[in-house]
Amino acid sequence: MSGVPEVKFDSFYSHEELTAFLQAAEAGADGLMRLDRLTETPEGRDVWLATLADPVAGSAEHQPAYYVQGNVHAHEMYGTSAALHLLHALLTEPEARRLLAEVTFYIVPRANPDGAEYALSTHAEVRSRVAIEEKLNAVVPEDLNGDGMILNMRWEDPAGPLTEDPEDGRLLVPRRPGDSGPFYHQCMEGTIHEYDGGPLRPAVSNYDFNRNYPVGWDRGTDQARYPFEQPEIRAVGDFLISHPNVFAGIDFHGGTPAILRPDSMPDEEINEADLALVLEVGQMGERITGLKLMSSRDYRASWRTPNVLPGNSKDFAHFGLGLSWYVIEVGWGLSTAGIGPDESFDAQPETRERDFMRRIMRFADEHAETDSRVLFVPWKDYDHPQLGRVQIGGLTRAATSHVYPPQMAEISAGTTSFIREHAAWHPRLVLSGCEVTAVGPDLYRVRGRVANVGRFATNVMSTGLTSRTHEPVQVSIEQSEGAEVLSRQRVLEFPAIGGGGDFRPLEWFVCAPAGSELTVRASHPKGGTCSERLIMP
Repeated sequence: MSGVPEVKFDSFYSHEELTAFLQAAEAGADGLMRLDRLTETPEGRDVWLATLADPVAGSAEHQPAYYVQGNVHAHEMYGTSAALHLLHALLTEPEARRLLAEVTFYIVPRANPDGAEYALSTHAEVRSRVAIEEKLNAVVPEDLNGDGMILNMRWEDPAGPLTEDPEDGRLLVPRRPGDSGPFYHQCMEGTIHEYDGGPLRPAVSNYDFNRNYPVGWDRGTDQARYPFEQPEIRAVGDFLISHPNVFAGIDFHGGTPAILRPDSMPDEEINEADLALVLEVGQMGERITGLKLMSSRDYRASWRTPNVLPGNSKDFAHFGLGLSWYVIEVGWGLSTAGIGPDESFDAQPETRERDFMRRIMRFADEHAETDSRVLFVPWKDYDHPQLGRVQIGGLTRAATSHVYPPQMAEISAGTTSFIREHAAWHPRLVLSGCEVTAVGPDLYRVRGRVANVGRFATNVMSTGLTSRTHEPVQVSIEQSEGAEVLSRQRVLEFPAIGGGGDFRPLEWFVCAPAGSELTVRASHPKGGTCSERLIMP
């Protein structure tokens, strides 16, 4: 569709650019896309929700739905790139567009616009949202030299723990025995609250939005006071709970490349059928994307204890709502420089601090003409009001966190293909064998079957049966004037119907004049709606 803009992969989108892209896509989508505000952030930015559906197929809310979000963590703007690639493909590629006749897509390209804007504009350290706690000797982030960025400060001290890397003087590395210096202290650029000459500490409390979901929430890993305290994540939760047609989803993040599956409990405690399905879908994603399927418990150095991430989206979606949901870690600065999971997880600190950083900087030097990332800012002298002469500059957060933007075109092609295949597994109700048999004057027996020919059950995962969003499959018989259902209830309900052709028998006895019409209609939020018209012989 020519009216839908191309996705840019030479740099990351600002909030203003993202808004313009989405508005242009809606205008050029020929009715296939609707743009709404999911919520407003504390700083007054819109969290945009794009709803993609084929209006010819019916209401978007009455089709099975797939949910995608990105950029929950501030520096992970490449999640936005991946979400926009999917949006563009669904609106412009014929094969993908046909999927919209069966599945509604809800896409939130940037769930954390405040954090992303802070990361893009300051290059400062931030997880999701920054809160300042003014305490003794705490460094309060501030752009002191007016260059528009919040970087690092360093100052010479014979007792400093850092020195310049002998192979790349741009890097500060931990000192080794026998190093001759000069030696440095380093901290974030800013002023020091109530400085008394004591050890410095950060004034920043970093909120992590992906620890704010209610399943497995732990105050020890989330700066928030309670689950869903963050308005952006509360809006996501409210949306998913109020849209029972959502059967699956993806949450785009950035880190060591991987597809992460639900895992807040050990595999042996997860329902066996659920785990088999989780692994089957995840392995499909692994084949399509080239990203390794992993449990978060193993997303770590091999010698560390299992890594449990409380309050995250995938466990909320799977265990809380019964959805088929994965977190896709598309990569980061290390993977951009060719440092893969097997190498990065078990690397020694010395390797990380020296070799990995050198490789990142070599990649940046080799791609300087096409790399929009700011990875290093030359050190410049500055007279600090409390510390005296310091230097401001150094490595930015982008060095380790940001994917090289042009790589996102290839990465996103893989994730879009996976999402399309995953979405095609949606539950799908059909009616079969519906027939009317006369059993007496103006008396008829109506029989048939309601089946689910989709790959997923209508409840998707076993946990869906106990979810607050669970709804039964309903099959109703709608009679014309003069007809009356004599036996059983007019509306039959079934808690769930398995995938792959599982079915439930239907039967009613009806009193009706010959030639009158009846309609059998089956519906489920995740399985869609189907109907068949019958005429009394």
